[in-house]
Amino acid sequence: MINDEINPDQNVPVRSPVAARPQGELDLLIRVTLALFAIGLAVWLLLAGAAYRREYSGTGAAWHRGANNFIEITLVREDHVNLSCASDATIQGLHCGFRADRRPWQASGQDDTDEARVLRPYNTINGELFLGAGLWDSLAQHGPLPSGRFTVNCDFEIVGALRSVALSWKRNSKFDANDRNLAAGMLRNCEIPQ
Repeated sequence: MINDEINPDQNVPVRSPVAARPQGELDLLIRVTLALFAIGLAVWLLLAGAAYRREYSGTGAAWHRGANNFIEITLVREDHVNLSCASDATIQGLHCGFRADRRPWQASGQDDTDEARVLRPYNTINGELFLGAGLWDSLAQHGPLPSGRFTVNCDFEIVGALRSVALSWKRNSKFDANDRNLAAGMLRNCEIPQ
């Protein structure tokens, strides 16, 4: 709807700039604008949530205390001596090979001397970082390990998570601080796929 007015100086009809749109057209415009805003907000929330989970979750959604997961880990045989972690925390008898001050873990009881209870950092083939114990004992029954990079399939029983843990990826190298929660648990029934 357009308002017509007469210009008093020229005595000519002039259309007013206060032209109004029909009500149905305004309703449609508002609905489309709100729908686009809602779609944009939903997409942003999905992307932000995925980025948050990727940044702050050390593992996937199925990784929680008490879970038993079938995982595939990538290794080289030197990882047995190269990989280590440092923390004062103990979870159900599992502990890092070094204390938080980077001194080697000193056994305080019978269970502490078992190499199978020492946590080490590993990555799954999907890049999920976790702390596992018992891998090398489980693989010992399969004979000599391959000389290059290889993968193993294991059952991983998660017993808890560690946050204040430092990681070392090479023997006698410095430990790097880790600011994420890492799942920690026992690796059992490990096999090298054929």
